[in-house]
Amino acid sequence: MRKFVSLGLLAGLLAACGDGGSPSWQGYVEGDPLLVGPKASGQLSKLAVDSGARVEQGALLFILDADTVLARRDQAMARQQQAQAQLDDLLKGKRPEEIAVVDAQIREGEARFSVAQREYDRLEKLVAAKVASVKAFDNARGDRDVAAAELERLKRERRSQLLPGRSDAVEAARRNVAAAQAQLAEAETALRERSVYAPKAGAVQDVFFREGEVVTEGRPVVSILPPSGRKVLFYVPEADLARVRPGAMVGVGCDNCPSGMTARVTFVSGEAEFTPPVIFSVQTLDKLVYKVEAVPQSNAASLKPGQPVDVVLSDER
Repeated sequence: MRKFVSLGLLAGLLAACGDGGSPSWQGYVEGDPLLVGPKASGQLSKLAVDSGARVEQGALLFILDADTVLARRDQAMARQQQAQAQLDDLLKGKRPEEIAVVDAQIREGEARFSVAQREYDRLEKLVAAKVASVKAFDNARGDRDVAAAELERLKRERRSQLLPGRSDAVEAARRNVAAAQAQLAEAETALRERSVYAPKAGAVQDVFFREGEVVTEGRPVVSILPPSGRKVLFYVPEADLARVRPGAMVGVGCDNCPSGMTARVTFVSGEAEFTPPVIFSVQTLDKLVYKVEAVPQSNAASLKPGQPVDVVLSDER
C-alpha cells in the first residue's frame, strides 16, 4: 500500500514537557489509500473521476469496454430461453395445433367406424334372413373391428398429447435450464464488473490509467483515500513509552485543524529504532524511539497526508 509522507516533514521530536504536564510530541499524518482496479482485463472506455475529486460510496469510477462480454451475455440469454422453452414444451405436452390434427383424425375415424358398424348391422340381418353370404358378413365384421381399433388408437394418442414428457426427459431439460441460467448469471456478473464503483467515500489521490489504455486484471486504476484511511504517526522516547499504550487517547493539533481533535492509539512498536530521517534534528539524531500509530476519532477528513501535527497525551481513556 502506498504511503503519503512528505520528506523533511518535521523539524524535531519534542521531549516530555519539563513542567510536569502531559508529554507532547510532533508527528505527521499518514494515508492508506484504497487501490481500486477491475476484476478482468480490458480497455478503459470511460474514466469518471480525476485526481483531487471527492467521491461518495457507490459513485462510478471507470468503465471497461464491454462489447465482447455483452455478446457473451446475449448468447447465454438465448441459450437460457431455448432451454426454458424446451422444458415448458415437455411439461405442457403437445401444442394446440398438433392436438387439432389428431382431433380431425378422430372425427374421420368415428365416421369410418359408423359406416362400418352400419354395414355390419345390415349384413347381420341379411345373413339371418339367408339373403346374404356369410363371407360378406365376416368381411363387414372385420372392417368394423379395424375401424374401432384405429379409432381407439387415435383417442389414446389424443390423451397422451395432453400429458407432460417422460420424467427422464423432463429432468434432463431441467438440468439444461439450470446450466443455462448459471452461464447467464456468470455473463451478467462479468458485464456488471466492467463498471467499477467507489467502495468507500473519500478523495481521489491518483489516477493510473487514462481512457483508451488497456488495464490488466488486478492493476489499480484509481486510488481513493477515505477518512478512515488516515492515521497519525509519531515517535515516543522510551521514558514515555509506559504512558502510551494501545487504547490510550491522544490530543491532535495542527494548523487549520478543528479544536479538540483526538485519536486513539492502535499500535505501539515493540522495537526501538533511531529517529527516522524525516523528523530528526541535531538533538534527536542519536535518540532511540518507538513508533506509535493512532486513529483519529472524528474530523479525519480534515487531515492531509504528510501534514505535521502536534500530539499530546490525553487524560481520557
